[in-house]
Amino acid sequence: MANLWPSPPPREILHVDVDAFFASVEQRDDPRLRGKPVAVGTGVVASCSYEARRYGVRTAMRLSEARQLCRELIVLPGQYLRYEQVARQLYAVCRDQTPLVEAAALDDLYLDVTAGRREQGEAAARTLLEQVRGEIGISLSIGLGSNKLIAAVATREVKQAKCRVQSDPRMAAQLWNASPGFHLVRVVPGEEEEYLAPWPVSVLPGAGPQVRLRLDRLNVHRVGQVAEMPRPMLEQMFGAVGGKLSEYAHGIDRREIVPERRAQSISRRTSFDPPVADLDFLLAMLDYLVERAASWLRYQDLTTRGVTVYLRYGDYESAHGHEVLRQPTQQDEVLKEAARERLHKIYTRRLPLRLLGVELTTLAPVEQQTDLFPDAETQRLDRLAECKDAIRRRFGFTSLLSGNALWLSRSLDRDRANFQLRTPCLTR
Repeated sequence: MANLWPSPPPREILHVDVDAFFASVEQRDDPRLRGKPVAVGTGVVASCSYEARRYGVRTAMRLSEARQLCRELIVLPGQYLRYEQVARQLYAVCRDQTPLVEAAALDDLYLDVTAGRREQGEAAARTLLEQVRGEIGISLSIGLGSNKLIAAVATREVKQAKCRVQSDPRMAAQLWNASPGFHLVRVVPGEEEEYLAPWPVSVLPGAGPQVRLRLDRLNVHRVGQVAEMPRPMLEQMFGAVGGKLSEYAHGIDRREIVPERRAQSISRRTSFDPPVADLDFLLAMLDYLVERAASWLRYQDLTTRGVTVYLRYGDYESAHGHEVLRQPTQQDEVLKEAARERLHKIYTRRLPLRLLGVELTTLAPVEQQTDLFPDAETQRLDRLAECKDAIRRRFGFTSLLSGNALWLSRSLDRDRANFQLRTPCLTR
């Protein structure tokens, strides 16, 4: 049936989905878990490895049922904050490809990589696959199509293929080493309706349980069958949703990529239990929090003109102070000096602290116009910051610590992403 509506301009949309996200992070960080059935969750399965899926374990399944299906299942409670760290790294890598990135979930992103060259989308997908594998150590499934719906369904096809491979233990080990083409499905423009036709109705946005139940009564189970139904009939059955379903069934999806809004402020803080009175430790922690906030500031190509320091005493009384900078900056040392100066002014009581935090405010984009006579020291610090950010992005934030932050390592454990804090500060 021919399309009755003008199609939107052609686009190239990538849908990126992390394979077995939580379980993959656990396997990455603990080599003993690799190749073994792993489930993450409490009460129900929040994520499970492909090795666990081979036994029938699925997301949202009760853990008691999952253990019955797989006696060797390794169940972990999970650490959500660590997964959020990895998600931020993934988002950063995607932003390297295009600023048009929409995060539908921690491990579920859409990228608009539309360009004049036909191969641009596939080239961007292959670059993402290799970069995420090398820098973050996780595996992706990617769908490429002319809109969000087509890209998401293509991703589902990739994941189904991976499940079939994992069902054969002899082939399971080949999944990580598979060529980029195995992790990617591209739907050729113009073939959207034909591609969707055999898929179940459930892949269409808006086709919830009630919609599917009514369609099932009409013996309509596949997208192709929905496409054959007259649009007025669908609108009569489901109202405005019916019109959308008709468009989706014909492969038309007008939804735009909605990038993350620019931050109005950037804050990093942590709490202490029991409260801490060691001033050297507190100053080292303040420097660490500033470095984390400044790293995210630079990643977003922003500068700041204000630094606010927050603290909470052991008796729960709070204090804060704001420092205005002479000119916009994103340099660690300038921000550390301002934060330290403000802390000395507001930390006036002889009590240990329960909380310490820093917030960067009055954010603005980096000015692109260069100075006629650039300052050599400023240029050196900018290059140093760029190198530090690149190292931390590839090997983890704590792979590179300032001299003062080494003080923290005397009393705090750390992984590649962060010190083990009571309230972790999150950043790229």
